[in-house]
Amino acid sequence: MTTQISLSKLEKSYAPDFRNKVGAARNTNDVYHVFCHTVALMFNELTEGDKFREDDIDFYPERECHYEFGSIVKSSPLIQEYLQTSDLKRILDDMAHTAANRHTHLENEPKKINAKLMHR
Repeated sequence: MTTQISLSKLEKSYAPDFRNKVGAARNTNDVYHVFCHTVALMFNELTEGDKFREDDIDFYPERECHYEFGSIVKSSPLIQEYLQTSDLKRILDDMAHTAANRHTHLENEPKKINAKLMHR
């Protein structure tokens, strides 16, 4: 049986700010930026480096797995180890789900506003 490393401290240090920023996002681009930027910051903290940027993470709200990593993340042995031996994947999945929900809400908001205006 393998041992699972808990990254709950990391999650708790980023989750409140992430939720606030996603909730305050005014458009879908803001949601994309907040998700990718936060994940890059988390990866930099985990690796005690500064080599990951938001360009290394892609956010796909329409896909089942809402994110994808670039080659720099995929080639990082430490990140890959954390993905296999810790709850990092669950944390990322939760964050991506939150961001995808906000993205969907923002995408549908103009349609709702237009529908309300048409009924007046």
